[in-house]
Amino acid sequence: VHGNELIFKNGVRKEAFPDGYKVIYFANKDVKQVTNNIIVQTYPDGKTVYYFAETQTTQTTLPDSMQIFKFASKQIEKHYLDGTKESRQIDRNHRYSFPDGTIKCVFADGDEESIFPDGAVQRIERNGRKTIEYPNGEKEISMPDGTTIKEHPDGRTQKIYSDGSYENSHIEKTYVSQRTNYFI
Repeated sequence: VHGNELIFKNGVRKEAFPDGYKVIYFANKDVKQVTNNIIVQTYPDGKTVYYFAETQTTQTTLPDSMQIFKFASKQIEKHYLDGTKESRQIDRNHRYSFPDGTIKCVFADGDEESIFPDGAVQRIERNGRKTIEYPNGEKEISMPDGTTIKEHPDGRTQKIYSDGSYENSHIEKTYVSQRTNYFI
């Protein structure tokens, strides 16, 4: 089935087919295809842009096969060849999902949080303080001055200074009776 062809003075050529499919050839070699409310535009450099009218989503595939999605919510996702996925929300937070299962969020205020496959959570504040919480209950806090504090679930704490010296302490856990409000 052949379509109707229109040629414009500026060199643009448009083909329209009975089933609603349209192809537009631009003078600069761009090609735009429209079918079933999906618009596809191909550029000379190999970039392809799909626009899905129903969901108001744009998918751009770059020559290196990286894909960029822009959603109606203003969320932007980038899908890299190595399987890494980057997501930027309308609030300017970035979220990365790596092939090993690690998830990293970079917040608009500069703070970062990473969740590792083993359950460990690392937080890096913009002031340089880094906290890692391990699944076994241990916590390690690294301060900008080089001091590290290690907290253990049994109450032991070790403070290690940048010069290698350290302090050990043990915090006794105090329990409060819910019935009497007296310390036990």
